[in-house]
Amino acid sequence: MQNLGMLAKITGLALTILLISSCSAKDNSGGSNSDTTEVQINLQCSDHIKPMPRPLPSLPITVTTVSGESVLVSSVDRVISLAPGVAEIIWALGLGDVIAGKDLVSSYPDSDVAPTVNPGHEVALEMLLSLDPDLVLADASDENADAVQKLTDLGIPVVVIPEATSVSEISPRIIAVAIALGVKATGDELASQTAAKLALVSATAKSETKIAFLYLRGNAGVYLIGGKGSGADSIISSLGARDAGTDLGIEGFAPLTAEALAKANPDVLLVMNEGLESVGGIEKLLALPGVSSTSAAQNSAVIQADDRVLLAFGPQTPQVISCLAAQLTSFNESA
Repeated sequence: MQNLGMLAKITGLALTILLISSCSAKDNSGGSNSDTTEVQINLQCSDHIKPMPRPLPSLPITVTTVSGESVLVSSVDRVISLAPGVAEIIWALGLGDVIAGKDLVSSYPDSDVAPTVNPGHEVALEMLLSLDPDLVLADASDENADAVQKLTDLGIPVVVIPEATSVSEISPRIIAVAIALGVKATGDELASQTAAKLALVSATAKSETKIAFLYLRGNAGVYLIGGKGSGADSIISSLGARDAGTDLGIEGFAPLTAEALAKANPDVLLVMNEGLESVGGIEKLLALPGVSSTSAAQNSAVIQADDRVLLAFGPQTPQVISCLAAQLTSFNESA
């Protein structure tokens, strides 16, 4: 899952549990269609996202972070994002040219140009410092805490912004980033536009489908199902669909068991690229115990999402939901 703060929590859980080892090698072909077709959606849809006209930052400005500290921001010529998806917000605000470095999961047009400062989800502090930042935007996640403290000790302005794990938290996050960059008026406008798009797509995307979000790391024996508060539940709810994990009473993430998945019996499975690859592709996913007996497996209804985009919760989220809605419609039409 690619809200980095949430990903760290999941990874911590995964390292303490060896999950359903029976999932590793069995080929339950009884429930999987022999003509399974891989279904992949470009959830990025970046060609639909246009940046705001470039604003002129009003600086210097004193910013109050989510932790209550006051930070003086004098320049935003070179900005580094340590918070998942924040570089996408900076780009959408019309300030893509100031991005000197980005987090692992931010995705926007030409995002590959900016160096990634947290490969492997750990901050490469020396690389970050070599980029000579004027400002670092981070969140309050544990994996950033040590780097944030060291950067602050070195006198580099660090603004800690709110995390986002639901659709409702997108607009406040956009505004927080805009304030830190000295472009609050532009942030208000972008937040308003994004909220309007979310309202529109949520009003029209009513699938009534039961979707299970699976977090998979087959090479590490990690198989999880998301529930309430996973992040994916908010996306699924915006589709008018039902989150299978929430229906099971799961809070956050829980071990994926054959019994639980058979009981949930989702119509569609939602997975991410790296996770799907780690279990050997769609056919092997559909053959896993528990998975193979679901309606999703019977209909080969699997959505493969971009790790960097699905849970970024930024300006691209309305298009993510729209892409998901279109895929769900195609599943329903072919059922």
